Amino acid sequence: MRLLIFSGTSEGHALCRFLSARGAHADVYVATEYGKAVMEPLPGMTVHTGRLSAEQLSGEIGSGALVVDATHPYAREVSENLRAACRDSAYLRLLRPCIEEAGVTRVPDAGAAAEWLNRNASRALLATGSKELHVFTSVSGYRKRLFPRVLPSAEAIAACTALGFPASHIIAMQGPFSKELNTALLKQIQADVLVTKDTGMAGGFAEKVAAAREASAAVLVISRPVEESGQTLDEVQRLLAERLGLWEPPEIPPRFPLFLPLAGCCVLVVGAGAVAARRVRVLRRFGARVRVVAPENRAGLENVILRGFLPSDLDGAVLAVAAADDRAVNRQAAALCAARGIPVSVADRAEESTFYFPAICEGDGLVAGLISTDGNHRKVRETAAQIRNLLTGGAK
Repeated sequence: MRLLIFSGTSEGHALCRFLSARGAHADVYVATEYGKAVMEPLPGMTVHTGRLSAEQLSGEIGSGALVVDATHPYAREVSENLRAACRDSAYLRLLRPCIEEAGVTRVPDAGAAAEWLNRNASRALLATGSKELHVFTSVSGYRKRLFPRVLPSAEAIAACTALGFPASHIIAMQGPFSKELNTALLKQIQADVLVTKDTGMAGGFAEKVAAAREASAAVLVISRPVEESGQTLDEVQRLLAERLGLWEPPEIPPRFPLFLPLAGCCVLVVGAGAVAARRVRVLRRFGARVRVVAPENRAGLENVILRGFLPSDLDGAVLAVAAADDRAVNRQAAALCAARGIPVSVADRAEESTFYFPAICEGDGLVAGLISTDGNHRKVRETAAQIRNLLTGGAK
């Protein structure tokens, strides 16, 4: 049975990694070159790029195929076309669960969001992407009041400039983002409102809402276009494993913790955003000579080399941290480190890391490092806080 995955979400990427690790083969379809660039090469996954019409979808799918629709929950037309094209093939919808948050204002679509902004003279961070950005040009004074956050692709940035948004208002970054970074952005642009879609847990929706509360900003949520039925990522993975008879890879044992002397050693950090800043502070605390390379110093770090990453930046480094906003840059840094035998921590892809950057807990002459074996970062934060409290005498 031919397996086709129409991706464009982190869940789609995760499904591809799951299938590749189990020896499956699939044709993966993404809309843009940027979508292809953020997907790491995976054995058995053949990536196709380009937007397809309804007729083209029917031709690609044919009959007797198994189709997984892992497109964005707001890509309504694509999902409708996929369902129509699967008359003679099996169709699975991979859903991103909604998150119910109290204290937010919900509107049905981007047009209603623009009307709301017109009634409320506010500065707003538009975390809605570039596809419907033209709708917000109806907002009075939008060039001064609105700050679109879009993907760091030439297509998205060109869309912003074509609509008249000044360069100083365009925030080109790859998400999802932490609460801290969202908070910093809202405060930096002095936003009164955060406009977002219900992107679910994988899309950082909870972090956006928490950041808005900390920055005293209102949250305006554009509701999903339709209520869909389908399966979660775990459910789709189980279903495909059963239907395709996939073998289960052997369990990977946990990583062994090591404590290394870093005093006077050179450590490269690629990126100068919020995540990179946290890594730099810890590394300097342990005596490392940190070399930071980034095209923009958003976190206000000292001694940043303001340019893009070069392979020569790894010269003399004993460790590296890839924490750029650009997935392609992090992937390049990880590959170069692997070729040169330099341990690397990749902020946006744990599976590409040769070492994990732990949460550090210090106190009473003790140092502990904490990581998660199941990817639960919230559990790490909460447990690390408890350990720090214990080490500093806050708990008995």
